[in-house]
Amino acid sequence: MILVGQYDSPVTRRVAIALHHYDIPFARDTRSIFGDAAAVGKISPLTRIPALVLDDGEVLIDSAAILDHLDEQAGDAALIPSSGPERRRVLQMTALAQGTLEKVAAVVYERHFHTPERRSTEWLDRCLGQARAGLDELTRRLAQPFACGAVLTHADVMITTLIWYMQDRMNEVLSPTTHAALISLAQQCEALPAFRAAALSDFEKMPGS
Repeated sequence: MILVGQYDSPVTRRVAIALHHYDIPFARDTRSIFGDAAAVGKISPLTRIPALVLDDGEVLIDSAAILDHLDEQAGDAALIPSSGPERRRVLQMTALAQGTLEKVAAVVYERHFHTPERRSTEWLDRCLGQARAGLDELTRRLAQPFACGAVLTHADVMITTLIWYMQDRMNEVLSPTTHAALISLAQQCEALPAFRAAALSDFEKMPGS
C-alpha cells in the first residue's frame, strides 16, 4: 500500500504512526498538495491528504476512515478498545485533539495566504480562542500514563501530532505551564519507535514555513 501525503500534515503523520505501530508495510508518495496539487488530485478527488492506496488499487481518504480500516486489520492490537465507555473515551479525546488542530490550522492558513491587511482579526481571535479551549479541555480530561489510561491509543497519537504542529507553526495558545501535561505526553510518545519512524524529513515543510 502507498501512503500519500507529507508528514508536515499531522493527520498524515498519525496514519503513518499507526502503520508503523501495526507493522504494516507501506510505501510513500510524498508529493505536496502545494507543489503537486494536480497529481494529488488524481489520487484524492478533494486534493486532500492523507490518502491510502491499497494493494488492489482502492483509495481510502480521510484519516479517520483510513484508521478504521487499519484498526480492522490490526484486530486486538488496534489502538482503540472495541466497544464500551473506553472506546467512547478514546474517540472523544481524539475528536477534541483533531478539532483543536483544525482551529490551529485555520490560523496558520489565514496567516499564510493573506497579507496582514487582508486577515480577519475577528476570525483569528475566534479560532485562537477555540484552540485554547480545546487544549484546556484535553488537559482537564488527560489520564496517566497515556491520554486515556494505561495503554497507547489513537488519542495519544492525535495529541502528539497536534502538539508538534503547534510547536512548529503556531504555539501562542500552547502554555508551557497550563498545558504542561500535554507537552509531556507528546515528548513521551515522540520517543516511541513508531513515532520516530514517522519523523518529519527536511523537505516535508509547508512552503514559506
